[in-house]
Order: sequence, then C-alpha cells, then structure tokens
Amino acid sequence: MDIVINDTNIFLDLYDIGLLDTFFRMPIRVHTVDFVVNEIIRPNQARAIQQLIDNGVLVVKTYPATNIPDLFQFNVECGGNLTLTDSTVIYYAKSIPDCRILTGDRQLRNRAEQRGIKVSGILYVFDQLVEQGLLPHAEASKKLAALFKINPRLPKGEVEARIEKWNKVGSS
Repeated sequence: MDIVINDTNIFLDLYDIGLLDTFFRMPIRVHTVDFVVNEIIRPNQARAIQQLIDNGVLVVKTYPATNIPDLFQFNVECGGNLTLTDSTVIYYAKSIPDCRILTGDRQLRNRAEQRGIKVSGILYVFDQLVEQGLLPHAEASKKLAALFKINPRLPKGEVEARIEKWNKVGSS
C-alpha cells in the first residue's frame, strides 16, 4: 500500500470542501508529522484530524525534543523560505522509501523534488478520488469549483479542464 505524507494545506483544503473523510477511504496509508498537526488550530479542523489519529487511519510521526537541533539544521540545509514544519515533512519522507508528499506549497514541492521525493498536490488527490470511484464526476466538478473559490492559487487552466471534463462525463 502506498504511503503519502500530508502537509497542512492538503488537510485544510479537504476539510473545507467536505472531502476529508472521502480522502481517507483511498487505498493509501496517510502519514504526517506532529508539526503539521500542531498547525491545525481551528477547533473543528483539529477535532476532525484528532479523530482520524484516534481511529488509527492517520499516522503521525512525533519528533522528541532531542531531534529539534537536527531538524533545525536540516531546515537550514534545505535553504530558501522553507518553514520548519515543511522541512520536517521532507525529513520524514526521506526515511520512507517510495513515499509521496502531498502539498500545495511550492517551496516544499521544489525542495522535496530536489531530494528525489515524489510530490503531488490537491489536483492529484481529486484525480485519484475520481479514478478510484470514491467521488462521482459531477460531485468532483462541484467540489473542485468550490475549492478554487477558496484557493485561487490553484492552476486555473488545470482546474477548468478537469471541471469541464467531469461535467461532460457526469452529464452523459
């Protein structure tokens, strides 16, 4: 079973459009790091993530205080404007062969890819949900349009192409 390591923004986007539980029905193992969990501060979002942890479907790598100097050093080595949280995602991903990072953060994507780690974003998640039959085409189109309204940084052309494709398939 494939392992994905989630960054904060993927969890928040999925929660905001009501697809968090659907995402966790995919045939993957979802991991993250404690730094990501600590960034989720809105009470409803935090409760939803904690419930996934309690149910054993979200694996959280916790770094003890003794790892903090190594994590800070790794953050410096990563360079750029990478946050400590983002660098811990890469640090963890380096320890899991053939994993994939899921993120919408360009800096995290670039630094992870430089280290040979597979990286995908929310559009990949949508594609997988549709391909695996977990999200009907018409609903995928509506949810992606809703996400684009709250996250306009998504690539407009790719979003529009998916919406158009899924609307055609969903109406036939």
